[in-house]
Order: sequence, then structure tokens, then C-alpha cells
Amino acid sequence: MRLSLFLLSLLSLLAACTPDPGSGPRIDFVGTSRFVSNNRLVTAPGDTLSTRIFADNRDSANGPLLQRLVITVKYEPQSSPFIYPSPYDPDNAPKDSVVYLDSLLTVRKLAYQFTFGTRTTSGREIWRFEVTDADGNKASRRFELTTRKTDSLTVPYHEYIARLQAPTTQRTLSFLDLDAGLLFPNTAVRTNPIIQQRIDVLYFPSFGNAPILVTPSDPLFTTNPILGIRAWPTRNLTVLKQTPLLATGFAGAINPQAITTAFANPQNTTITRTGALALNQVYAFQTTGGQTGLLLVEKLPTSDRPTVDLRVRVTKQP
Repeated sequence: MRLSLFLLSLLSLLAACTPDPGSGPRIDFVGTSRFVSNNRLVTAPGDTLSTRIFADNRDSANGPLLQRLVITVKYEPQSSPFIYPSPYDPDNAPKDSVVYLDSLLTVRKLAYQFTFGTRTTSGREIWRFEVTDADGNKASRRFELTTRKTDSLTVPYHEYIARLQAPTTQRTLSFLDLDAGLLFPNTAVRTNPIIQQRIDVLYFPSFGNAPILVTPSDPLFTTNPILGIRAWPTRNLTVLKQTPLLATGFAGAINPQAITTAFANPQNTTITRTGALALNQVYAFQTTGGQTGLLLVEKLPTSDRPTVDLRVRVTKQP
């Protein structure tokens, strides 16, 4: 009898702690070939992908409003390239994470399209989407992306192609973290100080819509309304230099010493923004984190693709 009473009490407790399957928020991915909705192998490092989510409350008539949407990503190993120790143990490798979006809501239903750039080094990125309602109930979905880049272990510098999009909408990928090769949209940058501290350059359409690159220390970062940036408490002091190098000079910089020597060339001119970009121009840079690199203007915008392709080589973190 005592055992029966104990079991009944335990079942009552579990029932009180278990959410009603017909209540609380729910979140799902829109599953089409255009949007990421499950685990995937990324075949092109630094690719641009999109996902679309739909969220609501199961009790659409009487349930509490949706109150918050949080999008996070965890990079395993860390997103910035580093010199791999020997032997290399991936389980003990450094990791980092980013809160891409933390937005307050007052809606019953939400449809949201999210565009992001994938990592440019080998590893995983675990994306998590969480919605919370006004009663504190939560629901989440996630997927994992895996990037395989064969030279991550062997090449003494990090090389990638960054496809910067003209900032025509809040979702376009216009902001670049030069160390990691990560591209960020305006929605992630404008109110997030953590991401702001990762940004080294921005693709900006200047007079006549000519593409230029701008560093955070340039006034355009905080005065031009196209960006919509509300606060920028700590801006990276990216050093950007115009160089006399040609594309062949970029191709010949195949080790960290050659890259740093090219940056230190006394013929270079330090700038906070470029003029209108030209094909095969080479710029040198040094990030706030101390990594040195070169970038080559490989492709310029066309009528059907308003993007700038930069080929970047940057030294790795020790």
C-alpha cells in the first residue's frame, strides 16, 4: 500500500513538472531545397546559406504571446584559424560561440528568414534557434554544419574567399571578420557589441554606387544612415594599407614572413577607407588581434550580382 501511494505521488509530481504537449511555443524550420533545415556538409568554405523558421504558440487563440527569439552558433574548433598542435586532439581544441540575434517580440506568430556565412576553416558549427513566450516557456531547434578544408592543418597561413554583399537590406552580408573569414549581416551587427568587436572592414557603396572598403575607425561606420548602427562602444582599430603589389605579388606571399613583410613595406599608405575598388588591387591589413594579412580584389559587382569577391591570406594565431 505504501509503495502504491509513493508511486501515485511520484506520478502526480511528474505530471505537474511535464509541460502539456498542447501548450507552449513551438518552432520549426521551413524545409525546402533553398533553406537549410537539417545537418549538412558545406562543400564551399565561406558559403552563404539561408534558413527560414516559423514559430507560434500551440494555443494560438489564448496562449501567451511570443516574447523572444535567440539565434546562436557554436564553432568547434574556434572560428579563427590557429596553428594546430601536434598531436592534435579535436576534443580539447578551443571553441567559441556567437549570439547572432537576441530579439524581443510581441507576436503570436513569427516567420523569419535568416542569412549567414559559413566558417572558412575545417570544423563544425552548431546553429540553435530558440523562442520564448511571455510565460517563460521555450522551444528550440538546431542543425549542424560541417566544413572540410584540407589545407587547414598544413598551410602556415589561412586563405579564403569572402563574398561581400552590397548593404542593400538588413540581411545582406556586408561586414567581415578578417581573422576568421566570417561574414555578418547588419541585423547581427547593429545592436550586438560582441559581434561589433569582430568586425574589421565593411563593404560600402560610395558615390555613384562604387564599392569601397571601410574600417571601423572611419566616420562612415557611425554617421551614414544606410548602416542603421545604434551603438558601437568599441571599434576595432584595423590597420588597412594601400600597396603597390600586383596579383602576382599576392600569389607569391606563401608564408607568414612574406605576408608580414608585404604589410611593413614603407611604400604602403595607411587608410581608413579605400577609393573605388579596382580588379586585382592588393591591400595589406593588420587586425586588432595582431594578425597580419593581404587581400586581393578578385571580382567586382555586376548588374546581376552586386558583390565583391576578396581573396584573403592572413597569418594564424599561435
